[in-house]
Amino acid sequence: MKALFLRTDFYGSINVGGSFSHVKGFLDGLQQLGHEFAAIASGNLSVSGGTVYTIPYSSLFRNLPEVLSIAYNFTLLREARKIIRKEKPDFIYHRHSEFNYSSAMLADEFAIPLVLECNGSEVWVKKNWGRIYLEKILQMAENVQFNRADIITVVSNVMKEDLARLGIDKKKIIVNPNGVDPAAFSPRIDGVEITERYKLGGKIVAGFVGTFGAWHGVEVLARSIKPTVQKNPHVHFLIIGDGVLRGDVERIIREDKVENFATLTGAIPHATIPRYLAACDILLSPHVQNSDGTLFFGSPTKLFEYMGMGKPVIASGVGQIGEVIHDGVNGMLIEHKNHMDLAEKILLLAENPKLRKSLGDAARQDAVERFSWQKNAERVITAVEPLVQR
Repeated sequence: MKALFLRTDFYGSINVGGSFSHVKGFLDGLQQLGHEFAAIASGNLSVSGGTVYTIPYSSLFRNLPEVLSIAYNFTLLREARKIIRKEKPDFIYHRHSEFNYSSAMLADEFAIPLVLECNGSEVWVKKNWGRIYLEKILQMAENVQFNRADIITVVSNVMKEDLARLGIDKKKIIVNPNGVDPAAFSPRIDGVEITERYKLGGKIVAGFVGTFGAWHGVEVLARSIKPTVQKNPHVHFLIIGDGVLRGDVERIIREDKVENFATLTGAIPHATIPRYLAACDILLSPHVQNSDGTLFFGSPTKLFEYMGMGKPVIASGVGQIGEVIHDGVNGMLIEHKNHMDLAEKILLLAENPKLRKSLGDAARQDAVERFSWQKNAERVITAVEPLVQR
């Protein structure tokens, strides 16, 4: 089969983060299963194996983001019609984005199935993590997409229940967790260069990678450094990434006077992340619930990448994370927002290399057998195949 993949959100020059890992992973997974794709994106899309068509937003987007998001539908529809006639896809796979209802119209016009990848209600996201002026239009666009989609993929059971409360038929919602490329994230990766660059030799390295979002728990991570190194000064924290909460992390580290026990690398290209993770002995995922008190609905790509590395993972058991990580089996779980619990678990693993290995080995096995991107793509193909007209 052939998919037309749509990424219609405005992301400018950004090309790192979990969403980019997801796009590349899913499209690689499709090809590993013997399927083809063509892709349409609003910016650069670093994927291989299929033709990528770039349909950019107006250069004035940042001045009038909501208005120009609506206008983008018309530009995209005009160009996408030509692409569909040329590529002749069997189905459309659209990564849901704000104000965009183009794939619903295209699916109707060309009578092909629509798979909508929904990583959250854009109405909820804008209300809680941004600002919104044209709420009624945003809600209308989202309703059009949800109602027309033949299949809606979500990354977690929490999100499935959230959409069901909006009135969406559960029968067309499939839970499809994020994944990992087990070849790219592997225990065979060499981290010596990173160890030498940051002078990590002889230390137990506790690593984190992320975009410092509100849900990543980076403040919990920062507060765990002091009680950890007070008891074991051989532990060093390698904090990989950047984002809005970086200043808060740096402030906590400075106030706790633990600057010598933490290295902040800043943002790095996704392709180099495995080498950084390979330099770590323990990997951390202290996610927190949503800021409005609702349940965490995500499926952190980094969690599966950690597991692929064959490293022991310490994570908070919020949402799907508590379903993936089984305490004492393929990782360790901590209490929500409890930095002292995180410190205690780091200390336990720092002093127990056999436990680190057993947890890491089990995590790697789960990553390969259950959470590869090929498995992610397979779940989509299994769902859409009966709908495709041969």
